[in-house]
Amino acid sequence: MDNFFIFYEKYILTIYVIHIILSIILSYGVSIYLKGRYATTGKEIKKDKVRIEAIALEGSLFKLLFKVSLRKNNRITNFLFIFFFNLPIPIIGYIATLWISWYLKHITYEKKVILTNTLNLDEFATSFLKVERIFGEGSLGDLMTSPYAPKAKKLKALSSLAAHISPTNLKIVKQTLMSTDDEIRMFGYAIINKAEKSLNQKMNVHLEILEEHKKGIKVHSESVVAHASKELAYLYWEMVYTELAHDSLKNNFLNQSIHYLEFSKEYYNGKIEKLCVDKSLANQPDIDNDIELQDAYKTCSSLYLLMGRIRMFKKEYEQAKTEFTIAQELTPNNDTFVLPYLAEVYFLTGKYSIVKTLLGRAKTLEMNATLYPIIQQWKVA
Repeated sequence: MDNFFIFYEKYILTIYVIHIILSIILSYGVSIYLKGRYATTGKEIKKDKVRIEAIALEGSLFKLLFKVSLRKNNRITNFLFIFFFNLPIPIIGYIATLWISWYLKHITYEKKVILTNTLNLDEFATSFLKVERIFGEGSLGDLMTSPYAPKAKKLKALSSLAAHISPTNLKIVKQTLMSTDDEIRMFGYAIINKAEKSLNQKMNVHLEILEEHKKGIKVHSESVVAHASKELAYLYWEMVYTELAHDSLKNNFLNQSIHYLEFSKEYYNGKIEKLCVDKSLANQPDIDNDIELQDAYKTCSSLYLLMGRIRMFKKEYEQAKTEFTIAQELTPNNDTFVLPYLAEVYFLTGKYSIVKTLLGRAKTLEMNATLYPIIQQWKVA
C-alpha cells in the first residue's frame, strides 16, 4: 500500500489539475443544462435593478456577491455551486452532480385545487399577499425606514411629499421623525411644522374677522362673517383629518368645527329661503337658472357634507346619515360626491341592501379609479 502511494505521489498534482478541469467542464455543462429551469422575465430584471440600487452604500465585496446571486445571473450561481461542490469530493461528486442536475430539471410539484366558491374571512389576514402600488408610491414608507436607502433619495421623496400635504403623505413623513439621521429627521419636522403654520395662519385671518365683528371694532357683513365661519370649520377639520392635531386636541377641534358649521348653515339656509321667496314674489319660478341660488345650494350642501364626515369620524352614524341625506337633497342633480359617504354610513350600520342601491344610482362613480372596483363588487353582491 505504501508503494502504491509512493508510485502515485509524483502524479498527484497532475491528477488534481485534471480534476479541476473536469469540474469546470461539468459545472459549465450543468449551468447550461439548468438554464431553462430559471427563466428570467423583464419584471424580475427590474426587481434586480431596484435591489442593486438599495445596496449602493455597501462594500464592494458584498455588492459583488449580491450581484452574482441575482436571478438573471443564475448560470453563474449554478456554475460556482457545482464547481465548489465537486472540488473536495472527486468522482463521487461527479455522480452526485449528474443526479442533482437531472432531478432539478425533471422535478414537478403537485398542483393544489383551491375551492373558490366560498370565502373564509378568518384567513384574510394571512392568505393575501402584500399589495403595493404599481407606480412605486406604495414603497415610500419602506424607503423612509430602510437603513440601506440612500439619503439623497429620501430627501427627494420628502420634497415630493411636502408639495402635496395629505393624511397619507403626512403619515409617511412622520416615520422620518424616528430616523437616526439628523438631516432626515429635521426635514420631517420642518415639513410638519410648515403644514401646521400654514393652517394656523389661515385660521388667524378668519378668527380676526369674527373677533372684530364680535367686538364691533369693524362691522363686517353677514356674508363675510358666514364665509369666515365656513372656512374656519374646514380648517379645524383639516387639522384633524391630516392628523396634524395632537390626540388630546382632536375632540376640541371637531367641536370647534361643528360650532362654526352650525353658524354657517344657519346663514346659508336663510339665504336660500330668502332667494326662493324673492323669486316667488317676482314670479320667476325657474330656479335652475338662478346662479346665485344654485351657488347657495352647493355651498349649503358642502356644509352638511362636512358635518356628516365629522359625525362619522365621531362614530355618530345616525346623525351623519341625516347630514348626508340633507346634503344629497340640496343638490339632487349633482349628488355623486355625497353618495359614497352615505353608502359608507349604511355599510357601517349593516344596511347592505341600501349600500348596493346607492352605489348603483351614481353612474359617474365608475369613473373614479379608487371606487370602480368597489362598485363592481357591489353590483354582483
